[in-house]
Amino acid sequence: MYFPSPDINECLLYPSICEEPAKCVNNPGMYECECPPGFNYNFTLRSCLDVDECEVGVCEGVCVNTMGSYSCRCEGRQGLRLAEDRRSCEEVPVCVQLYDYKHAEMLYLGEQFTGGPVIYLRFRLPENTKFAAEFDFCTFDPEGVVLYAESSRDSWFMLGLRGGRIEVQFKNQHSLKVTSGGKAINDGQWHVISVDELESSISVKISKEAVMSINSPGSLFTSVNGKLETKVYIAGLPNRTDSVIKPINPRLDGCIRGWNLMNQGSSGVKEVIQEKKSKHCFLHVERGTYFTGAGLAHFNVDYRESGSWRVDLKVNIRPSSSTGVRFALVLNDTVPLSVSVVTQGPEEAVSSATISTHTHTHTPFTSPPSFLQDLRVFLDGVSVATLQSLMLCYPDRLSVELTVNPTSLEIVANTSTWSYSLPDGALDRLNHTMTHSVRTCIGGLPDDIPVSSSPVTA
Repeated sequence: MYFPSPDINECLLYPSICEEPAKCVNNPGMYECECPPGFNYNFTLRSCLDVDECEVGVCEGVCVNTMGSYSCRCEGRQGLRLAEDRRSCEEVPVCVQLYDYKHAEMLYLGEQFTGGPVIYLRFRLPENTKFAAEFDFCTFDPEGVVLYAESSRDSWFMLGLRGGRIEVQFKNQHSLKVTSGGKAINDGQWHVISVDELESSISVKISKEAVMSINSPGSLFTSVNGKLETKVYIAGLPNRTDSVIKPINPRLDGCIRGWNLMNQGSSGVKEVIQEKKSKHCFLHVERGTYFTGAGLAHFNVDYRESGSWRVDLKVNIRPSSSTGVRFALVLNDTVPLSVSVVTQGPEEAVSSATISTHTHTHTPFTSPPSFLQDLRVFLDGVSVATLQSLMLCYPDRLSVELTVNPTSLEIVANTSTWSYSLPDGALDRLNHTMTHSVRTCIGGLPDDIPVSSSPVTA
């Protein structure tokens, strides 16, 4: 006859049988060393080892393993955010609808960032043809080239903006001139601009009102073999350094429509732009910069000063969908500092947003969203400051000011209260980073930054 033996409680007999932080758990006939969540006990090493949850495919997007845990992230640059289950990805919802409609017969002048022309045309007309151009023009930009025309390198004409006012430069065998006049027209309204070469002068009109009459003895351009061959560059200059007399920033953010060049109507331009949406203008624009979530602005800014460094940021934002990066400092493939809008809960997503700088789509009034958003400051991917505000998904803008130096981080916003959770040593790591040359990004992160480097990647 057999009798069951009494269970031996190894945990009482051998109090140090499990190495901390593991705890000994007695079971009938055996014992276990139980580690904190996210760790398994290794009896050979007598220690708790991290479990790599990412090995079993727990995330639909990118899995980032951490000590004792993991996080799932979705590629914001593809229009995705983390869903409520914290594992799968979903499309980003729109919370403020934008008037983002474009017109196929309105030419966008700001497509090229290099200062090169957005359109190049060549006309071959009878030698007695006079230069003529008329079009509707709209911009907030104070400076840039509207059009540049030439028959040779020594016979050319430029129409541009400087300080918001029309500027004309031209050179030919008879004269060399730089002239400006009229009122500032960089007010976002449509203006009819016309330029006509007359017998002995060049006439410039704004909305049919003459603003310039420039003496020009002889023909503006030179004909060859009975033909006047004229090259016309729209919103840019030829790729050479001697294009103009007085240097000008050739890049121009604006729109033109209803053009008639060399009295040939819209011939040449209309066909070029109709099938290419990147050359189409938004119907409704206002001051600011529009970030779709699929691109960004990149600047090389040196924040170092007198042996130290300082970051000062002042910005007005108006998010229109979920979350995304508003401002970031990038070093190699890391993001040491960023300011992002996130939906409360998920931290990975994309955004469409407006930041007050130049031109973007106009936003109509839309009811406040059913979900709330936070504005957060991240240091190396760790949230250190949080603002909760209904103004983050609302037709009005939110004004934000950020100041960071080696010893402090402060951020303020209109009618808002911030909460801080700055870990020890966080600013020390940032201080070391700022001894290097960092990249400044507005409206998103570069494509070469891995999703695992930042909670927000748009």
